[in-house]
Amino acid sequence: MALPNVTGEIIAQGYNCQVRVGTNPMDAVPIALVASFQIAEDFEVQDSRCINHHGPISIDSMGYRCTATLDGFLPSKRTLNGQPPYAGGGDIAIMDLVPARAQFKDGRQPKIAYMDFFNKKKEAILATLRCVMITSNGIGVEGNSYVRNNVQMMALEQNAKKFYTVKFPKK
Repeated sequence: MALPNVTGEIIAQGYNCQVRVGTNPMDAVPIALVASFQIAEDFEVQDSRCINHHGPISIDSMGYRCTATLDGFLPSKRTLNGQPPYAGGGDIAIMDLVPARAQFKDGRQPKIAYMDFFNKKKEAILATLRCVMITSNGIGVEGNSYVRNNVQMMALEQNAKKFYTVKFPKK
């Protein structure tokens, strides 16, 4: 059964989203061919226990970890040569974010200053990541399906406290 008004975003947020990268929201460009994306925040906590007491007596924060995963399609050779352009916007694909092995070995792995999940229809940013670095890259195929790229990343922090709208200058 279909959910009512999902396309109108009355009951669900996030229809028609893009993942964008740049240095800030104003210069961020969409990543093409992204099929799914996730952010996970881990709040590491430590509990304190005492002898003859059932359960913890205290809980303290110990650390924080923010990870993101992008999964999408590998562009065809024709697309890589500029014909046809990426459908639905986007100047780069997930594979363009992956550093060369030499960059990693030499300690020159690039960091993505800014990444966001952007709702095109509402011009709203759903979540932002700061100082993102690729931690894993994989390519896979399921049966007679398209080849997909899966990239995992780590970020210094996520900001998703409140959805906010970006006012872009009119072109």
